Amino acid sequence: MRVIHRLVGYDRQSDRMKMRFDIPKEHLSDAKKLAHVPDDDPDASWSYPLTKAQARRLAALIDARLDPDHAEYFLEAFADPAPTVSDR
Repeated sequence: MRVIHRLVGYDRQSDRMKMRFDIPKEHLSDAKKLAHVPDDDPDASWSYPLTKAQARRLAALIDARLDPDHAEYFLEAFADPAPTVSDR
């Protein structure tokens, strides 16, 4: 199983996922720094809340469009259901 990371936005009223953007591997290190992922979570396995400024910077890094005033944003890890070489 592979892990992918996303910038995820949740609606402030309903707490439902409103949008999500995959973070390319080449930007993951910068994304982790922006989200202040601690050293004891090297794979960024947990969910990290982002301030509006952090969300804007991460969106710019991955070329995503978002509205930080209408959602709460997080850096989150997800299991990728796509098969990997070791799964075949």
